[in-house]
Amino acid sequence: MSRIFKYISHKFWGPFFFAMGVFAALVVLGDTFEKLKTLSNGYSTLGAVLTYSLLMFPSWLTTIMPMACLLGAISVISEMVSNGEWTACVASGFSPKQLFRPILTCILLVAAATMLVQEFIVPPFNLKAETIYYTRIKPRDNFNLNAETDVAMKISPQQMLYAKEVDLSKGVMQEVSLDTYDEMWNIATQFIAKRMVWDPQQQSWIFEQGTQRTFVNPLEAQDQAFQSMHAPVPLHPADMAVNKAENKLLSLRDLTKRINFFKRTGLATYAAETERQAKLAAPFVTLIMCLLGMPFAISTRRKSKILNIITSMVIAFTFWWLISMVTSIGENGYINPFLAGWGPVGLFGIVVIIEYKWLKL
Repeated sequence: MSRIFKYISHKFWGPFFFAMGVFAALVVLGDTFEKLKTLSNGYSTLGAVLTYSLLMFPSWLTTIMPMACLLGAISVISEMVSNGEWTACVASGFSPKQLFRPILTCILLVAAATMLVQEFIVPPFNLKAETIYYTRIKPRDNFNLNAETDVAMKISPQQMLYAKEVDLSKGVMQEVSLDTYDEMWNIATQFIAKRMVWDPQQQSWIFEQGTQRTFVNPLEAQDQAFQSMHAPVPLHPADMAVNKAENKLLSLRDLTKRINFFKRTGLATYAAETERQAKLAAPFVTLIMCLLGMPFAISTRRKSKILNIITSMVIAFTFWWLISMVTSIGENGYINPFLAGWGPVGLFGIVVIIEYKWLKL
């Protein structure tokens, strides 16, 4: 590793952590003060608000990482330009691309770390924060983030399951009806049970306190009551995805499980798939955002550093606005989820290529 590589790399981290600290303080304090308004509702407490803010901190941190990387990169280049180091390096035979390389290496390390935090730390913290918010800050009656009410799902090509309430974390479904249809989609059998529970020892679902109804014809049926019976439902609770958690709160692993379950049961997958593709594209968003802003620090030469920062921030917010808009369109099913997740990356990637060719970098 060359000395110039180490030198520029070390210069990146100071501005990066400073920018991250400033943005984190602004965002977290703003969110905390907003939640403090709930103290007058008679339920919320200062401890609950602070706990909520602490749990949300990793999520806010991953959100501001791209901007911190961008400002860190611009600060390094601007400082080198202003004190003549950039000119000296170029005169010594270093190309702008070579001088960008240590900065981009640092940015890729941050992007990789952000991806790991987003996958393994943010989802469980966000789910805990949601639970605290709806149980201790703005309580909802019988709130359970793992439970969903009035659920209908396709178990197999000719089986439909209906449940009043589903809590997969406990392996319990309340007030269940399992309908099986023939090839003409006439109902053939129906199981109606007070509960359906998962038996981990038998690795199967069990009906409790129900009735098995067999249809001789569409107008005639034979009923047989039972206390307990094996349920012909082939899905393990771990393979199901029925809860109130928003797609953005889930990890890539949980999103993949939800998408696979939706495909198996015939439900729409475009919202979850769009979120998954957006998460996969996130590291490239950080990289391209920085590549867009970095040339302005040298193209403006001796002009104001503030101008460089403002210009780059405009680019960053434009990038975020486009990503938010396209993602929203994809989540509503108007465009392909892959295009919604990767479209902005591809578009701005082309802009980066044009920019670098125009500036001869």
